[in-house]
Amino acid sequence: MSIKKIIWTLFRGNAFAQVLMIAFAPIIARLYTASEFGIYAAYVTVITITVKVASLGLEKAIPLERNRIQAKKLMHMNQYLAILISLVILLVYLVFDVSILNWVGIYPTLWEAILLSVGIAMTSLIQIYNYENMNREQYRMLAMTRALQNGFTGLAQIGFAFSNVMKELGLLLGDVIGKGISVLILSRVSKQEVTNRITWRDTLGLFSKYKHFIIFSMPAGLINTLSLQLPLLLVLAIFGANDSGQYAFVQRVIIVPISVLAITLSQFFYSVAAKEIGENKAKVYELYVSLTKKLAYYLTIPFCIFVFFAPLIFQVLFGEEWLLAGQLTQVLGGMFLTQIICSATSQILYLMERQKLQILLELIKLVLVIAIFGWMQRDFLQTMLIYGSVIASFNLCLWFIGRQLLKSEGGFVVGKNEK
Repeated sequence: MSIKKIIWTLFRGNAFAQVLMIAFAPIIARLYTASEFGIYAAYVTVITITVKVASLGLEKAIPLERNRIQAKKLMHMNQYLAILISLVILLVYLVFDVSILNWVGIYPTLWEAILLSVGIAMTSLIQIYNYENMNREQYRMLAMTRALQNGFTGLAQIGFAFSNVMKELGLLLGDVIGKGISVLILSRVSKQEVTNRITWRDTLGLFSKYKHFIIFSMPAGLINTLSLQLPLLLVLAIFGANDSGQYAFVQRVIIVPISVLAITLSQFFYSVAAKEIGENKAKVYELYVSLTKKLAYYLTIPFCIFVFFAPLIFQVLFGEEWLLAGQLTQVLGGMFLTQIICSATSQILYLMERQKLQILLELIKLVLVIAIFGWMQRDFLQTMLIYGSVIASFNLCLWFIGRQLLKSEGGFVVGKNEK
């Protein structure tokens, strides 16, 4: 499949997925309160953080495995690990009545604990299948499942609210249902290939081959996720459910109109770069720079216009309750813009196997995030402005570090190749 066809395939699926999210957002915003969004976002945040360790970071190795049989075995090993971790988390709750959410003042019921565990398993499996589809170059499947997941999630969340059946769990239950349907579709497609049983010898061999992903990539990915996701839990703990709900709603809505291309190019870049990074770093460098430049060129002005009118847009589309979300969009504008522009190339250190450097950089970012929220506990918007500025600066620094590494290891003159 040609590069243009790959990008167009991913773009169509991601665009449709984001259109569905845009269509559902005004309805969902009027059916659930900001506080309900805040509690739901806390569960989703815990799921997102846990997924980073559920398969020990080995899912990122799947696109790098050139042997299809070995890639399949690696996928199965990841799946077993993810399911095991989710069961252990549920078992800890059942035996000790302890949850990670306790420290932010949330004490899950049995049903919520079960949904949390199932959500971790489903999210992990989707991520694993997506990396397998990158290995198999199944770009249509990557695009289709994202759209289906968003569609079923939105319909389920609206349905639970209107029916008033389990409305208090409607957001979380709808999220799990959408992910569960995606897993069913992905698993059926995956089984169409020849299946291979994985033995203990295979498992030990794969662990040995990709141990650096466990030792370095998993901690780096966890730290990175914590620095991005922990603020929501900190907002919930410090400022309350309403403010955390406003922040969660911004995360859900703000990037939607302009992130379709970024998501598409991110999937495309990782898939292509994973195949070229070993032998042709010059090609990866050119792709790395050109993607970022194009994103910056096409997205900066529309994004700035959107941010300027954000308070008015949120009031009109979602109701008076979400005015703070519009104001929050303005103070976090730089962070969101740099995340979008650099998203396609954010995993370059993984691809270059610079996991030690990745861990160090992510650890610095995490320490800064914790320090900001530990120090600024009075004004919500002021705290978020400082947080957003620090993350925006970090995103740009990480991009320049990746660029310099590709430049130095590629063994070519940058100026000539960029012309």
